Amino acid sequence: MSGPPTDLPPPVQPVQPVHLPPGGPPARTYNPWAVVSISFAASTVLGTWFFGGIVAAVTGHVARHQIRQTGEAGSSLALAGLIVGYVAIGLSLAFIGAYIAFIGLFFAYVSTHPFPTPTPSLSP
Repeated sequence: MSGPPTDLPPPVQPVQPVHLPPGGPPARTYNPWAVVSISFAASTVLGTWFFGGIVAAVTGHVARHQIRQTGEAGSSLALAGLIVGYVAIGLSLAFIGAYIAFIGLFFAYVSTHPFPTPTPSLSP
């Protein structure tokens, strides 16, 4: 019983599929509009709220349409750009609406509540 056993099967060799080229499957390229969409969606955080959201939503729709036709990668990037773009547009419009409502309520309050006027003092 000295030495390695001799009745072991040979080691299993990995099987390479015949339809793939050596080195693995070819990498799919990302759709450029999907990259633009997610980039502008990220820029909405930095302050391009409404305009960045519009660009992100439009390019996200273009990217998803092209990805369906060509099969390129980037569908999730385009979808994320769409979601963030529409959220940024909605928040921008809500902010503008709240600002207009605040200004309107302010002027309504000022017009219905007169400020006290100082009474002239009689000086001797």
